[in-house]
Amino acid sequence: MESKDDDYWNDSTNKSFNFDEDDVAVLEIATNNKRSIFGDDTASESNYGSGQLELPLHSIISDENLELILQEQSRNEMTIPKGISLEEEVKLLRKKIQEFNYAPTTASVVRKLILGKPCSLEMFRSMAEKEQLLDEAIGSGCGNAILKVTLFLDQTLKKKLFYTLLQTRPEAVYHYVNYLSLRLKVTECTDLLVFLGRHHEASLLQFSVFVCSTSNLDIKRQRLKKIYSDYFSQPGANTFYAQLVFNYLNLLEYQTGELHSSGGSSKAVGIQDKSVLETLNYVCGKYKWGDTSLQTNDNPFKLAENHQVSQAQFEWVALNERAKQQAWLDFDHIFERKAWMNLKQKSFKINIPIDRTILRLYALQAPDPVLNTFLAKLEDPQRRLALARRVHSKHGIVDALAILKDRAELEQYRNSLDSGTEERLYAENALKSLNNKWKSDAMKLIK
Repeated sequence: MESKDDDYWNDSTNKSFNFDEDDVAVLEIATNNKRSIFGDDTASESNYGSGQLELPLHSIISDENLELILQEQSRNEMTIPKGISLEEEVKLLRKKIQEFNYAPTTASVVRKLILGKPCSLEMFRSMAEKEQLLDEAIGSGCGNAILKVTLFLDQTLKKKLFYTLLQTRPEAVYHYVNYLSLRLKVTECTDLLVFLGRHHEASLLQFSVFVCSTSNLDIKRQRLKKIYSDYFSQPGANTFYAQLVFNYLNLLEYQTGELHSSGGSSKAVGIQDKSVLETLNYVCGKYKWGDTSLQTNDNPFKLAENHQVSQAQFEWVALNERAKQQAWLDFDHIFERKAWMNLKQKSFKINIPIDRTILRLYALQAPDPVLNTFLAKLEDPQRRLALARRVHSKHGIVDALAILKDRAELEQYRNSLDSGTEERLYAENALKSLNNKWKSDAMKLIK
């Protein structure tokens, strides 16, 4: 005959443990359609062997915590049996009171926290007992137990002692910061991470991003300014993290400034709380290309420099924005650089893949001269010819065939062009030039 414990484990309608009813977030396992987390109770051995619908048990719960649960299932809680004498009942009650008034072992308390059983932590009064309790919770690996104990210490210790206790326990810091972040307790979290110092700067940076999840830019700027002034602007702060926070503040200031100065234009509204690259796209659209006097974020080159935008990212954003506006002449300011030895001379320089650039320009309906300008930068003539044909650049095809000195192919391509068109004339001139060069080379060989 099966026991009640067997009935419990075999019945798939039982719900999973609910560790807490308070504001500490816990994971609850769905039990829809009477399926357990271990798969269908009625599955055959062949289905079990496939393992497609089942999760490994160790991925759900640690071996230590599973052992605790199994032990608790086989353990009977002490109850007052019926029919005992008054003296025996007093002894049992005295024992219960003694257990309540005097601190039990940390292991037994943490076990109850893991199992979600009610227990009081008030018996742990001394600093040593509280420290031992926290270490026991951390050793269990149960986030719920760690957070429970940490919150208890927060309530019963002075802030300096509490922070000192957390200083060497990053696991407790992690769970406590997440707890504060979810409740947007900016001041408490900042005070903690500032006290902990440079070892937790990454957590402070992560928290800085988290507290900015509000859609209200004014509140977001106020929060970031406080974090920056309280910690990142102080001596000894990590300069890399400080620069990241400062740059983000700078970006928010520019975006809100544009909103006010433009009178709430739709384009300015569109960049509110957007990324650096989206803001760069906006600046490229309003900038007067060729004006080098601007040394503010209204200059796309300056904005990219201030926010460490790579040259390739800058070129791609600027190319797309200018191409969509059909502002082809502005490409000279994007891709031309002054020569190092001769400042009056300019050279074409591009940091994005030339093939992808040409295909993108073709998709944005760039005219043939623009396409041919970029095709001319391809050194491999075969590659250049293939790409010119792909984007239907007639001048590019003629130039590539001329470089390859393929007269037969060039003549065939010339004949495919309409008579009297500029492209036909261009192909004929290229063929004449090729023939003249061939005759010139032949005369040199005779001599």
